[in-house]
Amino acid sequence: MDKELINTLKRDAIDKGLCRRWQLKFNSRMSYQELSEMYIKGIDFCICEGYPTIDFMRKNIRSKCEKYGIFIDSKDINLKNVPDIVLNGECRAELQYDGFSVSRIFIRHTAEATIVVSGHAYLTIDAFNFSRIKVKTIENARVLINQYGNSVSECEGDGIKINFKNKKTY
Repeated sequence: MDKELINTLKRDAIDKGLCRRWQLKFNSRMSYQELSEMYIKGIDFCICEGYPTIDFMRKNIRSKCEKYGIFIDSKDINLKNVPDIVLNGECRAELQYDGFSVSRIFIRHTAEATIVVSGHAYLTIDAFNFSRIKVKTIENARVLINQYGNSVSECEGDGIKINFKNKKTY
């Protein structure tokens, strides 16, 4: 990965108030996998601060982090039982979870997802901005939706709980 890209990300995060402990996690030899893991672990900071910006992600990161669960403006996403997913920008996704899978989905901007959850799967969805989700549960599946901003959810089935958060982010 480009050292300058890492330095730019670090500087921007510091400008947005990133704590010292997390500043030390950045290093010039980071891989896209390590960067993706850091992004998901620090997703609360990233979403609250709009970090990195969607334009920055489109220009510098698009498609490089998809195999690690981070999507930017991706269309035709079709995944099954992926543990952590972040849908940024104008993503369109069809996601399936079954068996005893446990997962977290973060959906932002104008992304849209259709999600089918079955078996004993458990899913937590945090929906932001103007995102749209359609969730269907089958059998004993459980879904918790935390809905922020102007996000919209359509639900079908039992075991779905929606928490309407009257704020834009965490």
